[in-house]
Amino acid sequence: MNKFIAGALAGAMVLAGGAGVALAKYGAAGCGLGTLVFDGNTKGKQILAATTNGTFASQTFGITSGTSNCTTGGTVKADREQEAFVEANFESLQRDLASGQGEYLAAFSGLLGCDGAAAPALASFAQDNFEHFAGPESSPFTMLYGMKTGMAQHPVLSQCTRI
Repeated sequence: MNKFIAGALAGAMVLAGGAGVALAKYGAAGCGLGTLVFDGNTKGKQILAATTNGTFASQTFGITSGTSNCTTGGTVKADREQEAFVEANFESLQRDLASGQGEYLAAFSGLLGCDGAAAPALASFAQDNFEHFAGPESSPFTMLYGMKTGMAQHPVLSQCTRI
């Protein structure tokens, strides 16, 4: 029985090795159903989590669907956070975008992964191009994806990590 557990743990470590971010937060078992059932980073809990992940093939499903703790830093999670923020703060964000400054613009910049030189560039870009992605006919969705499309073409903003 000990050989089985050791083998399962070794296999999980190999599979989780490519998960990078998952290893940092969830230990050697990585993300998946096992981390939901056996929370913690002790050796015993990691063995149980890895065995559960291997038995139910839950890491593959979690990574693909963005569930089971497999979303930390992922594109799916970033997109959902951005959409929720823009939806909840649409009018205030529009005001900040039009003026090129404000707390909503600063928070939005962080959600887009803009830091350093990109944050002031985003403020200028937002103010200069406001009429292209925001206004009376726009929705939170069209504003967000209009901005992200424009940012992808910008020499500085294209470096933001979550556009």
